[in-house]
Amino acid sequence: ASLLIIPALSGFFQRYPDIQLDLGVSDRPVDLIGDNVDCVIRGGELTDQSLVARRIGNLPLLTVASPDYLRRFGTPTNPQALEQSHHMVNFFSPRTGRMFSNDFFKEGAQTTPSSSYRIAVNDSNAYMAATLAGLGIAQLTTFMAAPYLADGTLVQLLPDWSIPSIPVYVVYPPNRHLSAKVRAFVDWAADLFSQHAHLQ
Repeated sequence: ASLLIIPALSGFFQRYPDIQLDLGVSDRPVDLIGDNVDCVIRGGELTDQSLVARRIGNLPLLTVASPDYLRRFGTPTNPQALEQSHHMVNFFSPRTGRMFSNDFFKEGAQTTPSSSYRIAVNDSNAYMAATLAGLGIAQLTTFMAAPYLADGTLVQLLPDWSIPSIPVYVVYPPNRHLSAKVRAFVDWAADLFSQHAHLQ
């Protein structure tokens, strides 16, 4: 929301000056019907098959740490090193409390190191803050990490290992007629993601 959607909203309002937008921002999964929400932009594989979903992009991930963390713990050269002398900043689901695994892929092989962690959070802003504070190694979306990589506040690790991208969907209830205003926002959001090659 803060890095991609909100900075682009002036263009949306220039195109649709009569639309009033109530934008709720949270990592907590929204109950679209119970909370009377027209649509959501949701990252991750969808579990509720009763909802209508339109895939609009992907969020690539990379592995990063702060220079301070690397000075204290060293630089891992492979994912297995994470099990020995490193800490991850972990992320757990706001909905289920389940910890997300830190998966790495290379040449068709997958490894999921069972590294220790000092902190786990369920909010992306807290996840970023913990990483910047040098509390551990994290798997961040490239667009969140990019400005910090550019100024040296974060360092990319294990570039030869890939991480599965997070799919992004616009989701809405199946039995709710999409008004022209909601349809305009859905189409605008899809177009916004399509303009960023690194989000496809």
